[in-house]
Amino acid sequence: MWAAGVISDIGTWVQLVVVGSLIAHDTGSALLTGLTALATFMPQGLAAPIGGLLADRYDRARVFIGGLIGQALFTGVLAALIAHGQRQPLVLIGAILCSSMCGSMGAPGYSAMLPDMVPPDELIAMVSLGIYSWNSGRIVGPLIGTLLNAAFGPAWTVAANAATFAALALAVGALRRPFRPPGTEATGVRERLTEGLTAARQVPGCRLAVAMIVTLNLCVGPFMGLLPIYSHSVFHRGVGLSGLFASVQGIGAIVGSLTFTAISASMGVSRPLRVVGLLLVFGYGLFALAPVPVVACVAVVCLGAGVSSLFVSGMGLLQRDAPTATRARVLSLAQAAMGFSYGIGILWIGALGDGVGLRWAFGAAATVTACLGWLLTQRFPNWRATIDGTTATIAAG
Repeated sequence: MWAAGVISDIGTWVQLVVVGSLIAHDTGSALLTGLTALATFMPQGLAAPIGGLLADRYDRARVFIGGLIGQALFTGVLAALIAHGQRQPLVLIGAILCSSMCGSMGAPGYSAMLPDMVPPDELIAMVSLGIYSWNSGRIVGPLIGTLLNAAFGPAWTVAANAATFAALALAVGALRRPFRPPGTEATGVRERLTEGLTAARQVPGCRLAVAMIVTLNLCVGPFMGLLPIYSHSVFHRGVGLSGLFASVQGIGAIVGSLTFTAISASMGVSRPLRVVGLLLVFGYGLFALAPVPVVACVAVVCLGAGVSSLFVSGMGLLQRDAPTATRARVLSLAQAAMGFSYGIGILWIGALGDGVGLRWAFGAAATVTACLGWLLTQRFPNWRATIDGTTATIAAG
């Protein structure tokens, strides 16, 4: 399943870079380019809670497969639209939105399956493995996308991504074991959502993990969706440079998550996490001020390492502390928060970039990141003990 996931992640990054660069070239707008990435991630906020309800009620693998099939179908529609000469950004974004809605409904099933595959002490390593998959796609996907786009055009490139979703669905279907959740008694939708929300609020580790991930997506994550317009407006380059940025970010993410996982195994998670916060702020400031693409690449490597490390720690904490019976709902609510915060982030940074320039926008985002990081340490005074698992958690659900 992990190998098939790598193939699917490569296809996703192929599509993000190619379609994002297509819209950046045609419109020159940071906001519209950002909406392309927003359509990929924002549906988490709308559809993930529905997926969480389904994954805590039915076999989680089947819920995931259903989402993948929907992604394959709507990505095929996107390829057909591009093939027939459709270049209206909102039409293309609409097709991406539908595909992502299906994926977001299946994602809680996938997330809830994973803790059943490994023992608890391997959860951080398991989340890191997912980071390697996603960022391997980030490294290879833009390069493949650039080559496919040049050789066959954007339509066939997007069609290749549709095929990767189908391949992942086949791989999950080949798992000969059930992933049925406990406690599948029928209750109302409101009650089941309330039960998941209560579990997320009562467990300190879940509250802190969601706060960390929301901060990341509100301020730092949106820079990834703005790489095509950053390349176009700041350095006057196209698909090649935005693909290079995405690839070196993937390298930074893999190196960062590998290093973070190894260090946290011996030192605990909280100590290296402080270094990660400083790395994020430094990398973001350097990215805003970079005079040449080489310096920007260095900044992107730092950002990739910091984002992946913070995400690994947050998701590992969430997977560890979420109650088993409500796990999919807790994870889906976290994914919903991620989607909404990413959407808000990319809208305010993209709009600010259109108004005063991307350099100023990214500089402002770096400043906000530092302020929110400090506020988190004040809001959660026992954050080190919570992350390292030395405080008692409340069993909810």
